[in-house]
Amino acid sequence: MRINWFAPLPPAKSGIADYTLGLLPTLSKQAEVILWTNQSDWDPSLEQYATIQTYQPQKMDWVTLNRGVSFYNIGNNHRFHTSIWQVSKQSPGIVILHDFRLHDFFESLYRGHWRDERGYLDQMEAAYGHEGLKAAAEFVTAESPDYDSMAQRFPMFPLVLEDSLATIVHTQEAYAEVKSANRWPVVYAPLPFSGELRGKRNFSENGAPYRLIVFGHIGRNRRLASVLQALSLLPERERFRLDIYGEIDDPRSLRDRIHELNLKQIVTVHGYAQSEELDRALQAASLAINLRYPTMGEASASQLRIWTHALPTLVTKVGWYASLSEETVSHVRPDHEVDDIRSHLLSFLENPKRFASMGEQGLRFLEREHHPEQYVSTLISLASNAAQLNLRKSAYDLAKRSGALLGPWINDTQGTPLRLAGKIRDLLS
Repeated sequence: MRINWFAPLPPAKSGIADYTLGLLPTLSKQAEVILWTNQSDWDPSLEQYATIQTYQPQKMDWVTLNRGVSFYNIGNNHRFHTSIWQVSKQSPGIVILHDFRLHDFFESLYRGHWRDERGYLDQMEAAYGHEGLKAAAEFVTAESPDYDSMAQRFPMFPLVLEDSLATIVHTQEAYAEVKSANRWPVVYAPLPFSGELRGKRNFSENGAPYRLIVFGHIGRNRRLASVLQALSLLPERERFRLDIYGEIDDPRSLRDRIHELNLKQIVTVHGYAQSEELDRALQAASLAINLRYPTMGEASASQLRIWTHALPTLVTKVGWYASLSEETVSHVRPDHEVDDIRSHLLSFLENPKRFASMGEQGLRFLEREHHPEQYVSTLISLASNAAQLNLRKSAYDLAKRSGALLGPWINDTQGTPLRLAGKIRDLLS
């Protein structure tokens, strides 16, 4: 079996690139893998598991592509996923939906990258009709646009799945959302992690000051402002050190805020770290802070990596994170962020061993639920059914076109083109 795999590749600063690197050793045992990339460079170690094929959406090697089953990894960052989305619209395959709230993807792509505001409005109208167009028009003219509200109200994942054969999601929330659309076959598969398991920790060796760590892409939803405020309000703040690793959307504002709160002696901003450096930092840390609000509907590869170090974590009580047991994480309520963070830090100082136990439970959960072998089995099963999925999509497309043509002649107030398309699809499936 040949699999076409579209995803950002290391050294791209993307969690999905790391996920691909971790998955390949297992996937390559089950299939011949071609990694399709528009990057100019990639980690050479990938070539021991797969063939690398460069591409541009406008200049595809369709002959090679059509010899395999295509998997398209889609996330919320247009820098890494625009070309993947463009190819997926031309050649149907299986979409691995890493984020199902994709408003930021379309808004930043059309308005930010392509400078095409009309295109953004058209996409919103295509997905959500007059309501979407009206909300988008208000959004683009607002003095302080509410990005978070738009992401929650208009996830826009149907535009990414529009031409897909099926989709894989990593959270039960995403599964329920896609399933409710009643259009695409959808499979829930827990996000896999293939990194080295570092084992349990001994906080008595670490001692105070205890190291806190935040890492990844630091945007507005990572709630760093609340973390800094909670630290500044803590009389015992000198017993902590906060290390921040990753790309930061607004580094100047972050540094200004650290200075305003008089936290320069406690907080260190390191910038982006290579994998080895980050693992050393995680191993030296006592507590990770992995807040996400709003969540884009993702399962967190960062959280899985944290658990490989048996590291206790503070997470936001929302989405996938809310589904995690209190035995494996400590939850922070979105409407009580500062109070909850401060309370958890005080609890940590009172009883570090309880948090150490939490990290160990997280490691066990990782080993039990996030196997790469199980995940690859799901991929292979879907790829094996690609012919049937193609037939299903063809039947749906035919039904939709027929419904659009016949709808005006159906003397039935309920006989709209889409309803009729559904009836014809059911007859053909």
